[in-house]
Amino acid sequence: MEIRYSDKAVKQISKIHRGDTKSAALIIKTIEAYAKNPSGNFDLKTLKGKYEDLKRLRIGNYRVIFDDEGRIMSIYEVKHRQEAYHD
Repeated sequence: MEIRYSDKAVKQISKIHRGDTKSAALIIKTIEAYAKNPSGNFDLKTLKGKYEDLKRLRIGNYRVIFDDEGRIMSIYEVKHRQEAYHD
């Protein structure tokens, strides 16, 4: 599966990387693992409300908001769990 990051997600990951390199590396590693094997053992939920039809991947204290249709995984946001759903 091909992974596409939005500009917003790239900025968020680089901001996380500046403060916590271990978490940033784990986020990227987990996203790549999911892309290789979506049926693996991941903490995954389909979202409701304004984020309907998107999925949430939990990675430690961070949440990755994404969509995977067919062979493309589109990463929209990567946020700390306290900020993930407030917009």
